[in-house]
Order: sequence, then C-alpha cells, then structure tokens
Amino acid sequence: MEGNFSAKTILFLGGVIVASVIGSAVSPFVMQAVMSAGLGGNDSFSSCNVLDLQIYGNIVNTRADIPVSDAIVLSDSASTVLTPNYTVATDVEYGLKTAAANPNIKALLVDVDSNGGGSQAGQEIANAIRAFGKPSIAVIHGIGASSGYLVAAATDRIIGLEDSTIGSIGATYSFLNQSEKNKKDGIAYEQLSSGPFKDTFSPDKPLTEAERKIINRDLQILRANFVKQVAGYRKLPVEKIDALADGSTMLGKQAVESGLIDEIGGTKEALAHLEKILGEPVTLCWQ
Repeated sequence: MEGNFSAKTILFLGGVIVASVIGSAVSPFVMQAVMSAGLGGNDSFSSCNVLDLQIYGNIVNTRADIPVSDAIVLSDSASTVLTPNYTVATDVEYGLKTAAANPNIKALLVDVDSNGGGSQAGQEIANAIRAFGKPSIAVIHGIGASSGYLVAAATDRIIGLEDSTIGSIGATYSFLNQSEKNKKDGIAYEQLSSGPFKDTFSPDKPLTEAERKIINRDLQILRANFVKQVAGYRKLPVEKIDALADGSTMLGKQAVESGLIDEIGGTKEALAHLEKILGEPVTLCWQ
C-alpha cells in the first residue's frame, strides 16, 4: 500500500523516534516534518519548491491527545507510531516554521480531508499557516469541516471538489450522560469536588442548569471567535459568516456561492495556480 514503510524504518523528529510498521502508515505530515526537522538541513528541500502539508483525520494539539488504542507501539521499542487518523498541531507548527525559513520553499499546498478536532489545535495550525509568510492554497478533498475548514480558510485560496463537504462553522461540547443508566444499574455518584463546577462534564451525573449555562456561555464565545477568524481570513463581513455558522456543512458549488471556498477543482487546479504565482514549475516535497 502506498505510504507504508518497512518495519525497520526509523525516523527522528524533534528528538522523538518515530517508527513505522508494515500495514500502518505514519501520518503524512510526520514525514514532511521529519524532512524539515533537519535531516540533511536546508539540502532536504533542494529539489522542491512547494511544501505539501496534509491535514487528515482528527486534528489534535499534541501526540498525548492520541488515544493509546489508536497508536501502534513496537514490541521491541518504546517508540510510538502515529496513525494517519490524526494531524498533530505541534508537529505541523514545527515543520512549517522550519520550512518557512528555507529559501528553496516558495509556497504551500494544504491538502485537507478532516472533520476537524480541537478548536485550539485548529487555531494553532491556522496561525502557523498565516505566519508561513509565503503563497498558500488549500484543496478540500473529501471533507473540510470545523477545525479542518478553519485550517483551509487560513490559506490565500481554497479549492474544493463539487462533492466536497465544507463548513460546519461552530462549536460543540456535547457528551454522553449515563447517569440514568447508572441508577438502573444501582451505581451511585458521590460528588466530592472542591466546587460545584469542578466535575462538569462527568458522564456519571446529571448536568445542572448552572453548568449548562456556563457551557453555553463558553460555546457562544468559541463560536464568535470561529466566525471572526473565518471572516478575517476570507475577507468577508462577519455578519455573512455569522449567518452560515449553524454547524451545518455544504457541498462545493454552494460553498463557492457562499464564499467559503473560491473555486471548484482539485490538485490539478491548485498546482496550476501555484505555477502561475511562482512563474516556474511546481515540485512538491513529500507529496
């Protein structure tokens, strides 16, 4: 399968060993970040002029946010393998910062296929893209939703397929409440907290009205921040993005009409756009 490597492949990223296992691929951006982390220094980018940043799966802040059940640990090593189901914001930030300082890299292509993830993680990647300081373009493939869309919005231009799922501007703190099931099972929740809100979000107790009020307060702040960021990135009135921020998604054509993306297309169109800007053929790093 493409993207997989031998079980003996060992890569070093920021002082952490990343090893790949047959049948499981390392996150695509981990490979890019490894390249930009100094394996060969600036020569690592000597044969390419555009960095291909791949935002796939669940967007998380750090590797610590990846559940153990979704990671692969080698039996003969303490190293952990990242699966393609996650994009780690700290890895992305490090890779982009290093690549931005390399004169051989003149632009950024962001491939997005993500339902989103943590709001902070999305913001960190979006900020890193803006700080990259070179021309950028995003292609939304299957889906670019929530934080996944925010990352795409941070680029200079967004392209999406006709059937791409786009948007989902909003925030959620929804969780499973199993307190009624606990009662049926004879399980009692003993609240021993230093304050009435310390165990908010516990699935084992009913949500109080005071807790719900605080959660909704924070949700409105998160939503407003999201709307403001997208409006700024897309150079659109806040009121227009606010009207779209009901958490729903839309397909490509409607996304163009709504201003969430710029045109219908895919990688081919994105590369043509970059070639026009750079005035030279595009060669991708770790595409």
